[in-house]
Amino acid sequence: MRVLRVVEEADGITTLVFKDQICASARPGQFIMVYVPDLEEVPMSLSAIGPGALASITVKAVGETTRALSNLKPGSLIGIRGPFGRGFSIEGRRPLVVGGGVGLAPLMPLLEALVASGLRPKLIMGARTGSELPFLSRARGLLGPGQVRVATEDGSLGSRGLATDLAAEELAGGQYDVLYACGPEAMLARLLEIALEAGLRHVQMSLERLVKCGMGLCGHCSLGPFLVCRDGPVFDLAMLAHPAVRAELGRFWRDESGALVKLHRTRS
Repeated sequence: MRVLRVVEEADGITTLVFKDQICASARPGQFIMVYVPDLEEVPMSLSAIGPGALASITVKAVGETTRALSNLKPGSLIGIRGPFGRGFSIEGRRPLVVGGGVGLAPLMPLLEALVASGLRPKLIMGARTGSELPFLSRARGLLGPGQVRVATEDGSLGSRGLATDLAAEELAGGQYDVLYACGPEAMLARLLEIALEAGLRHVQMSLERLVKCGMGLCGHCSLGPFLVCRDGPVFDLAMLAHPAVRAELGRFWRDESGALVKLHRTRS
């Protein structure tokens, strides 16, 4: 696919827009495998899905391939496989959506789908600092400023603190019946605890693991009894509450060999 437009969303975070009918008909939360010539293939969530067959991925420059993607210009070619995996499903009537950093990417098409279904979601956005927060204008334009809350660790934008702090505050009121989330895994592990304490029956989180094939063949992305590429990346409450998943979530990752390694904890 040819890159049509490049958008600088925040410091180190770039969106690549392209045209593809298959991706434009994907479900919010699904991902694609993206190939840059001479580099490895990487999984990327779709950050925009249609209309006009337009789609996009949003990249944070953290490794060789993501840096190369971030440096692409309009007209550049990228290879795509997919979409793959299990996306979000709309349930409940009073949704709370929580995203951290580039984890907000798959939540943007979800928010659009929720609004199109007649729902009025509340969004909590978190980042280390205000300059690293993507999609703020897009979110406020879609939901209205009163439906968007922001937390930054340094207090440079919105409330000083973590997105999980605002989520705990919102869920304590009992006005929500479903939680959607994506972001750093330490954030997601804490959000799961908060949701269970609040008695939520509907929770959906988009998770990340080392995805190689994208089709459930290689097993690199295993999390408990599940494969993130095939059974996820969106996990529902029953999957998240599985003892093996809770034992790993926010604590361990599988490396290239499939061995469990301690996960660096990043907050949002």
